[in-house]
Amino acid sequence: MATDRFVEALEASGARAWSIYTTSFRRLSLGTKDRESGNPHAPFSVSEGLAAAYKVVWADGRVSRGSLERRQIELEVDDALRQARSAAIDDPDGAFVPEPSEIPDVAIHAPETAAIAAGEVEPIAERLAFIRKVVVERGLRTWSGSISASEGLGRIVTSTGMDASGKGTTFGWSAVLDGELGAGRALRVPESRELFKSRVFRIVDTVLKLREPAASLAGGLQRVLLHPDVVEEYVLGTLFSNLDGATVAHAEGAFRKEQFGSGDPVLREDLGLTIDPWKPLGPGSYRFSTEGVPSKPTTLIDRGRLVTPILDLKYGRRLGMAPTAHALSMEAVAFTAASEVPYEEAEREAVALILSVLGVHTQDTASGDFSLSAPQAWSRKGGRVKATISGNLFALLRDPGTTLVRFEDETTPGLLVTCRIDPR
Repeated sequence: MATDRFVEALEASGARAWSIYTTSFRRLSLGTKDRESGNPHAPFSVSEGLAAAYKVVWADGRVSRGSLERRQIELEVDDALRQARSAAIDDPDGAFVPEPSEIPDVAIHAPETAAIAAGEVEPIAERLAFIRKVVVERGLRTWSGSISASEGLGRIVTSTGMDASGKGTTFGWSAVLDGELGAGRALRVPESRELFKSRVFRIVDTVLKLREPAASLAGGLQRVLLHPDVVEEYVLGTLFSNLDGATVAHAEGAFRKEQFGSGDPVLREDLGLTIDPWKPLGPGSYRFSTEGVPSKPTTLIDRGRLVTPILDLKYGRRLGMAPTAHALSMEAVAFTAASEVPYEEAEREAVALILSVLGVHTQDTASGDFSLSAPQAWSRKGGRVKATISGNLFALLRDPGTTLVRFEDETTPGLLVTCRIDPR
């Protein structure tokens, strides 16, 4: 009904074209702060929400984009549109909405997650109790985190005749142990009890390892193993920043428009990067974007060569390319090479396992030069080490010695690389 009211207002506004994406959701969550669940700092919460994202192309060709909260959608649509009209800008490449097209049937809704979001709290309580039990039994001081489940309905309506909707669910948990290191996942459906417990045991064991006395470590160029969390946060984060359509269109990153589809490798020729939004119940799966673009698997890098930037309607039009999939979760991303080695093999070769890094957002993403503090690292000799790692990311991704490493239960691989390490 809220969408219909917005549509009526848009049709009466005299706009040339428009699209509106609304999402309504119901969410249940329970947090824990310093081992105490449901306290004022981490309450039990049941909430509902409604939000909208819109694009309006006015009769004079100027464009308005924005988002609305529930109150604006239900009670203040006319005022919101007047404000949007006054803030319209010239944006020729952005003045389009998609024509109706076939929407893929992707499974993104899990009834068991919807039941939790509706109030079936036992699965949440059971998992919180398990973390609490393990923390006490293994002698950890404290932990904080949360578990939540939500069910949402998304709907896209456009002036060109598109009207599509679909339900989706999300189940997520996170836990930080001793304020030191954390774990967690965001999924469409709760992972199995066995897999959940395995992840909790693994992060507990890692935190206990970090308590062991610091080990000596030689500096200089060394073989270092980057944990999948570091690969996602820094390595893939840097690649995605440079693959962003706006970055490419404005020539602000490492990759130029003419490099896409040229056949010239920019990375090692066996490396690939894809987004798959069609995995059944995949946390990064979706059916259509907030602009109304149907989802589809997209190859970004193939055999080290740039295939396409990550594009919405505007930057697809500006660069003369089709819109692409977007990575809503790293679990929809496949970073691949011709071969991988198991963790145990890479661990024997690396001087240290880098579990996390600081300073990612201060790095030069265009040049690839990096210098990252690694306060949580584990020496092959045993014991915790603190260090700074430095080098050039693009050089590492062209290095024949760089190796993808398979970690248990992780979709993203780790990376065994040769870079400079300076113990602190």
